Amino acid sequence: MNKYLFLILIFYNFSFSQTLWKSNKYSYSVEIPKGFKTASAIGVSVDFKVVKDGSSIVIVVRKLPEEARNATIWEIFGNLDDYAIEWQKGAQENLPKPKVLKYGKTKIQNFDSFWMDYTTDNGIYYYKNYSLKKGNLFFAITFSSPISDWNYYSPFWFRFKEQIKI
Repeated sequence: MNKYLFLILIFYNFSFSQTLWKSNKYSYSVEIPKGFKTASAIGVSVDFKVVKDGSSIVIVVRKLPEEARNATIWEIFGNLDDYAIEWQKGAQENLPKPKVLKYGKTKIQNFDSFWMDYTTDNGIYYYKNYSLKKGNLFFAITFSSPISDWNYYSPFWFRFKEQIKI
């Protein structure tokens, strides 16, 4: 009987386990959600990208100037209300009809983090972005999905955010 229990546990762990991915360049690690596949990172600063059925997780990492090493993320962003307004205006250059829905402050791995939810394409796509700073590195973690799938993917995003090791 113990042999069957062991086989069931092995199958369970194998079929439901997440895949660990580690950045060679920036030394952070994430769990790739089940069913997501790595995709080609488009853009110079994109370090990680996975996709599944029109949904994605993208991590952009940028080196900040050395003088920003001791600045807080709040000093970099400034007034969050102004930032959200300016972001929406600036995003129109690259995104179809961006609209900021809500934003605020949180923590990711004990790092102060700014989060922002927004839509594009007249509300067809929903995005959740987290921005944080570690030393002179700036991380932008963006989750996206068609708005019709947002409730389904929200637990994936929450687990991913909670499991990231920066």
